[in-house]
Amino acid sequence: MTFPTSVSTPPSSPLRTRFSSGSRSRSPSLKELAAMPLKSMADVANIIIRLRRHRKRAAQGHICSSSGEEPYTDARFRDEAALSVKRVPVEREYTFVCKDGVDTAKLVRLSRGLLYEETLLIGANVLVEEQWTCHVCGPRHDGRTFKVHVRYSALAARSERPDPQRPPLVERARGVPGLMTIIDRQD
Repeated sequence: MTFPTSVSTPPSSPLRTRFSSGSRSRSPSLKELAAMPLKSMADVANIIIRLRRHRKRAAQGHICSSSGEEPYTDARFRDEAALSVKRVPVEREYTFVCKDGVDTAKLVRLSRGLLYEETLLIGANVLVEEQWTCHVCGPRHDGRTFKVHVRYSALAARSERPDPQRPPLVERARGVPGLMTIIDRQD
């Protein structure tokens, strides 16, 4: 029995030339570019379809609620004489991270309270033409954590009448049943 005296090596891989440490400093030659595999249109289309399916599945876990298309003003402020002429538009978006459930009505009330405190600093004492939207995203990977985005907008004004201290149409807020714990708040 005879053994081969020389050992043959397999041909070099095009990936080795593409990703070797020495090739980083120079651009690939035409021969190296010709050896690189190209994606076909079908491969690109399949990637796009997978991304769309993933986006649809991700959006299925979202709960959206709002006060409606039109801004709402409390009945005691509908008379123009009850409000100051100058009204300042204010709008804030708050992001909450909640665990074990989402009480959207409480988060909307909290957002209104934070916005009302800011308007007190500029000399206003009532909020009129209020509008809010709330998006509950989740649950996250652990199945118990939700991210909630609350956008609250209104006009800040002065009035002799007291502010009602509650958001309009809060009964429209839809959440996730459970005992909510707010883990984090981002302004």
